[in-house]
Amino acid sequence: MQHFVRIITVLTGLDILESIILWVMQTYLTNVWKLSVSHAAGIINVWNGISLFLPIPFAFFADSFLGNFYTLLFSCSVDTIGLMFLTVSTPPFNIGKCNKYDPECIGRTQKTLFYISLALMSLGGASRVSQFPFFEEQEEKQEDEAMNSNIKNKICDCSIGQQLGCLLVVVATIIGGFVLPFIKSWSIKFGLTAIFSLVALFVFLSGLVWHPYIRKGPQGSPLTTIIRVFGAAIHKKSKELPEDHNNAKNLYMSDDNVQLTRSLRCLDKAAIILPTPSEDEQKKLKWHLCSVREVEDTKACLQLAPLWITFILCGLVSSLGNTYFLEQANHMNQKLGRLKVTILIFYLFSSGAGFIFRYIYSTFKGWLPENYQKYVPIFGIAFALIASIFCCITAAIVENRRLKVIRSIPDLLKDNPPKNIKIPMTMFWLVPQYMLLGVFTGITDTCFEELFKTGYPSSMNKYMQYFKVGLTGIGTAASYLSVYIVGKVSERGATRKNWFQHTINQSRIDRYYWTLAVISSLNLFLYIFIARMLPKPILEPPEQEKVEES
Repeated sequence: MQHFVRIITVLTGLDILESIILWVMQTYLTNVWKLSVSHAAGIINVWNGISLFLPIPFAFFADSFLGNFYTLLFSCSVDTIGLMFLTVSTPPFNIGKCNKYDPECIGRTQKTLFYISLALMSLGGASRVSQFPFFEEQEEKQEDEAMNSNIKNKICDCSIGQQLGCLLVVVATIIGGFVLPFIKSWSIKFGLTAIFSLVALFVFLSGLVWHPYIRKGPQGSPLTTIIRVFGAAIHKKSKELPEDHNNAKNLYMSDDNVQLTRSLRCLDKAAIILPTPSEDEQKKLKWHLCSVREVEDTKACLQLAPLWITFILCGLVSSLGNTYFLEQANHMNQKLGRLKVTILIFYLFSSGAGFIFRYIYSTFKGWLPENYQKYVPIFGIAFALIASIFCCITAAIVENRRLKVIRSIPDLLKDNPPKNIKIPMTMFWLVPQYMLLGVFTGITDTCFEELFKTGYPSSMNKYMQYFKVGLTGIGTAASYLSVYIVGKVSERGATRKNWFQHTINQSRIDRYYWTLAVISSLNLFLYIFIARMLPKPILEPPEQEKVEES
């Protein structure tokens, strides 16, 4: 058990370290590659969006084909290779004589390695899908062995492993939050993360020798059920449903006696029982016949589909934290008295605000009567959307003030301003917008997950956390398109300039923030309209479930 605790904590430490160092990738692209602020933000947002969406197909493949062990092995391996490629793509590893952190020292080979590393690290994010399910499989094995050998204390005798694991997590946090930000060499920053990833991979592989893993095969994915329902309904599209089809004998009712609802009745045809097929066709029967329970579970999943637009639009605001907000901080005074503070402190502000408000949300929900608790996620999402509006408004006001300060120093408006000129405005002006962003993301993560658990069948609970994140990832990637459209609209007219110039000091990001505030307001009204139209079963369990629970 100690070995498995060390594995899970080492991998958790790697996630913390990697997320911290990659959070500042925007500044690497603008300071070293000298990309325009919108180009760098586009690369980061598309990459983040793909990384957030990939856990959904990986969860499907893990459950249907690979299993948790091989999925985790694959993701850890490609993530390590990706971090190595990222390290090698930096200028000091250039084969030629040019090894400075200048755009002239970044050739085609290094750019290729950089983009390959981003793709591999996106695939490496699949470790989140199988990491904890794999650990639970090993924990079950340990419990079975302990029960068979009558050694009850063996299950709990893992204090040494827990202490070592916690130490590794603390070390990773210290390295990521307090050591790497003060290292000027990007090669060393990326290299230390790659070394930690390699150590995590070796710790994981060591279990193959010293503590043989239990490797459960694929258990099947509930997403397959949704595909089967659609396939069976299409296969029997020419069949007619009986008038009173809830009591019809030609429907496959299974054993739970679930009744069909009146919504999405075109899917009800998937439950029609056809005449007995031939022996060869019986092998394909599961793709031509679904139970009423499976049909109703599929309907429950589709009933929340209108909310997907809300999740996607939320991604537009979520994408600001490690792109444009970070670029603002990078061009402001980073000193607190005589002490220079790393911009990673905003990562802590945002994460801390999200944690605090999640705690307040959970406490408030616990105070309410049980009959009212099911409505809390609905109102919680509305509160989070209001926070997103104020986040964009606050960011616009602060950016407008920052631009006024910059206009008083003409040298700051150049493409390459002198490094000895400092903006007389502290970066801590950005604290309110980062905290509002943390409140927005923290509450939406919690409320969307609870809403999904209420509206979706229990078999889909595993996918809900990935589903919300994946939809937000689509919005994060789509922010690149929103920037392009807003920029093109802003330059319409002979005398107008595009709001997005080469540097953030030359741009009018404040106007983009106002645009997002308007979009977030429309998203709030859209959400209220959709929430009022949600089917009753999503807000209140069906009667048969209440009877079963009682």
